[in-house]
Amino acid sequence: MPLENDAPVGGSRWLPLVAILIAATAVVLIAYACTSSAGRTADQEAEPAATHPENDPDRVTFVAVGDNLPEVAISEQADAAAGEAGDGRYDFRPLFAPIRPYVAQADLAYMNQETHLGGDDIGPQGYPSFNVPDAMADAVVDAGFDFVASASNHSYDWGLYGALDHSCDVWSKQPVAFTGTARSQEEADTLAIVERDGIRFALLDYTYGLNGFERSDVPPYAVNFIDEDRIRTDVDRAKEQADVVMVAMHWGTENQIEPDADQLKYAQLLADLDVDVILGSHPHVIGPLTWIANSNGSGHRTLCAYSLGNFTSHHDAPHMINDLGGMLTCDFVKADDGSVGIENVSWTPLVMHEQEGAFAVYALKDYTPALASTHNVLSEEDDPIGWMKQTSADVVNSLGDDFPIDA
Repeated sequence: MPLENDAPVGGSRWLPLVAILIAATAVVLIAYACTSSAGRTADQEAEPAATHPENDPDRVTFVAVGDNLPEVAISEQADAAAGEAGDGRYDFRPLFAPIRPYVAQADLAYMNQETHLGGDDIGPQGYPSFNVPDAMADAVVDAGFDFVASASNHSYDWGLYGALDHSCDVWSKQPVAFTGTARSQEEADTLAIVERDGIRFALLDYTYGLNGFERSDVPPYAVNFIDEDRIRTDVDRAKEQADVVMVAMHWGTENQIEPDADQLKYAQLLADLDVDVILGSHPHVIGPLTWIANSNGSGHRTLCAYSLGNFTSHHDAPHMINDLGGMLTCDFVKADDGSVGIENVSWTPLVMHEQEGAFAVYALKDYTPALASTHNVLSEEDDPIGWMKQTSADVVNSLGDDFPIDA
């Protein structure tokens, strides 16, 4: 997705602000250290999380966010947070600190990693060929994510080495289920499955295409492309191994809220295949959330988030709508007959806070007028928080649904 990036911000100008942000979020990191997901094992298949006595053992809480698209300026913040600037060390945890409590406390959490980890030798890079340091994987795991999708139009930005070999190697050593790109056909054929409290979840992941490359330019195993025949085959395989099938789709039209024709077509296909959840990414703006009925009369309904928006980002031509993301939350509940239903669906608006080179992701309900007054873009608006609340409600329920907006 063509995303323009600002020139790198000079260290002397933004270091004090980064220090302020890191200090503010340190309390969050400490307060929620006990909820860390570190230690979960998910090498394609994760061990079940510990069941808390006060929780329903047949209920799994789930959260999902959109594109993790850190630009060079975000890596510069991580460089400063890790110690001396330019020493080759990075700490991305302050970026996620405000949102971490919501992710870490969920039984299962998903995100789309749009920029690949091509190696620290390449270093932080922005548009058109993104790269983020390997330390990003540590921060993603520390934040509590379990499923990481990687199929996007940037999946081949650094070719076989950067986007595939090195990136997949880094993620394979982390306790997450990683999918969407692969180093071999065997790896591509291995389903990403996580089990929580006796419920098995499968994640499939596809992209509409690549920037600057045709499908024929890359090895057939390297990137999962949206293809009806492949999707049908993969869904059948996933149903054989899992109770819940979720599909991540990197699709849609950039900066367009309404689903386009391809999104509508493939969403209905997935619903007709009785997929349980569709997790959309790519447009850089949030999209509608809706239930889609199987058109063949099976009675099955698919929960479809057409676009979860940006999770992290830094746009050259900033707009409020690009800094407004979303977090889908729901419960998966296993019935006595073994079937799994979806309950308590809601949407939590997210804010990508940016203050002169300091970045962090907040739930809108935690985002204060004082913070908004320092935001590079929101500070120019009369009532940015009110606008984000109303826009979230209008967009999420624009197809006639009435999902709660947790703002």
